[in-house]
Formats: sequence, C-alpha cells, structure tokens
Amino acid sequence: MMLQHLPIEDVIVQFTVVILAALVVRIGFERTRVPGLIGLIVLGMIIGPGGLNVLPQEPVVELFGSIGLLYIMFIAGAEIDLDLVRDRKQEAISFGAMAFVFTFAPAFGVGLLFGLETAGALLLAAALSSHTLVAYPIIGRFGLAGRRPIVAATGGTLLTDTASLLVLVIVIRSAGGEGGGSWIVPIASLAALSVGALLVVPRVSGIVLGSELNTQAEKALFLLAVLLVLSVLADAIGTEDILGAFLAGLCLNRALHRRHDLKQHLEFVGQMLFIPFFFVETGMRLRLDALQDLATWLLALALVTVVLAAKGSAAMAATRLFGYSRAEGLAIASLSFPQAAATLAVIVIGLELKLFDADTADAVIIVIFLTCLIGPLMTRHAAKRMSQDAPADR
Repeated sequence: MMLQHLPIEDVIVQFTVVILAALVVRIGFERTRVPGLIGLIVLGMIIGPGGLNVLPQEPVVELFGSIGLLYIMFIAGAEIDLDLVRDRKQEAISFGAMAFVFTFAPAFGVGLLFGLETAGALLLAAALSSHTLVAYPIIGRFGLAGRRPIVAATGGTLLTDTASLLVLVIVIRSAGGEGGGSWIVPIASLAALSVGALLVVPRVSGIVLGSELNTQAEKALFLLAVLLVLSVLADAIGTEDILGAFLAGLCLNRALHRRHDLKQHLEFVGQMLFIPFFFVETGMRLRLDALQDLATWLLALALVTVVLAAKGSAAMAATRLFGYSRAEGLAIASLSFPQAAATLAVIVIGLELKLFDADTADAVIIVIFLTCLIGPLMTRHAAKRMSQDAPADR
C-alpha cells in the first residue's frame, strides 16, 4: 500500500527524508574513508525516479541542488590560497595548462569516437579537463598544504576550472543554446563583470566584514548575497550562473582566508544544507538500468583511462620540469584525478541543453564515482610518503 503513495509529494517530508538519509550516508561512507559525495550520489540513484522513486526531483531537491551547485563553485574559488599560488605561479600555470591540454584533446577524440556531435564532444572534453580537490583535506591533515607541488596542484585547479567554464560558454553560444548568437559578447561582458567585481567586491567586503557593528550572521548573509548577485549577473549577461559563483569565490578569497571562523561558518551552511542536495540530485539523474548497459561502461572506462593517463602525464612532466620527488609527483596526480564540481556543472548544463544524451551523462557520473574513489586513496598513500621526506625546498 505504501508504494502507491510514492513518490512522496509533501515538501516537508521530502526535505526530511533527504536530510536524514544524507546524514546516515555521509557518516557511514566517511567511516570507510570513501568520500561522502559518493554516498550522496548513490543515495540519489536509489531514492530517485530512476531507482525506487521515493522522491521526485522537484521542487525541493532541484531547488536546493541548484543552490548547492553554486555553493560548490563558490567554495572552489574561495579555497585556493592565491598568495601561495602567486609565489609559485610558474609551476601552477605550467601544471594547470598541461593537465587541461593533455586531457582535452583525447577526451574530445573519445567523444567523437562514441558518436557525439562536435559541440557535445567539446563539452565532454571541457568537463573532464577540470578537476576538483576532493582529497585536499587529506593533504591538510598531514600538514603539507604549503609544499611546492601541492601549491602547483591547487593553482592548476584555478586554471583548469576557469578554462573549462569558458569552453562551456563558447560551446553553448556557438551551438545555439541560451538563444544562440556569438560567444564574443558574453565573454567580453564576463571579462568586464570580472574586472568590476574584483575591483569593487574586495573593497566592500573589507568594510562590511571588518566592521565590529555587524554580527557574524550579517557578515555571512553579505557573503551569500555576493554569491547570488554575481551568479544572477553572470546569467543575465548570457553566460552561466556557475561562472558568477566561481568569480564570487575569487573576489572573497583573501577576505575569507583572513577570517577562518567566517569561512568555516559559510562552509558549514553549504556542507550541511545545500551541497548534499546537489549530489543527491546528481544521483537522481543516473538511471540504475544504465549500469547494465555495456556501451555506457565502455564510454566510462575510456574516459577514466583518458583522465588517469592525461593527468598522470601532466604530473610526470611537472615532476621532471620542477624537480619534485616521486611521492610529490604522485600527490599532484592523485589530487587532479577526481572529477566533481566543474565536471558535474558542465555535464548538468549540457544535458539540459541536449548537447549529449542521458547515456553520456551516466557514463560521466560513473567516471566521477571511479575517480573520486581512486584519487583520495592515492593521495593518502602519497601524503604518508611525503611526510617522511625532508625536501630542501618546501
């Protein structure tokens, strides 16, 4: 009888189910040293329309998931230590450029080989050319965040994510998405928005966040307002809201690094509320029957091979170029393997605009699974070896 009342329609019950399930799943997966985002995606697969159909995507999961995506991109821009990257900019730019180019070309070829149109293959390549620092907390626990190769990996993330998102805008406009038309005007508008935001937001944030008259809650609301306003503006000029969210993180980067308590407060809200909904929504997009499709697995395995080989080659080249140890080279590679934030953002938008089909999206989600499992395991191993090293130049 209960199955007749599924999916659950009451929004309060929907919200409650996701929160409780996410709590149990995250605790369970983190205890096994598997990233919690994997568990949340699995949860979405099981309870979503493609699984047991316990919950619909709309309205609760979709709404909070959309904000969660913005939050992820915001944190991606905010967590990079720009001062460290500036000191090691040559290494960061070199590794980021190699990681992007080495991945983009073969991923584009795989997309064409599996029948995607040029626009879809370009979007797929852009998605996989980025990387997410899922395993970065492991590095932090070992006290290695300031080491040269780690700075190169984090700085490279800034370059790869920015390049991936710019390719997203160009492909969407060229392919006729968002009303079609030239991509030059949106990119120029984005450049103008970026310059304006980078000039204005840090100054305003210094006043608001530095005032003792403003409470922590008011300061957190200001940060959230910056995130949402820049996201809305980025969308209004013909690009994507996730670009505005990423820009907001960059604008507030130094302010948040000087105020760790406020940064932790903001991340707490995201990790507790919005971000879990995004990963659950992502899992809802994956059809369980896709796991039985040989073609989906072939594409997924081909893409995983591209990611591991390309990022590994970039790490190897950086190791030889800048004199890193083998353990440090392994750390760079393992940090760049996981695909999550920008990858999911590009895939979700591409799927909505029908630049590729659900089978391709399913394959990419499988790639996210595998890389987010492999990356942290390798990072932990590399961090243990690095902590035993005593390099002359840290």
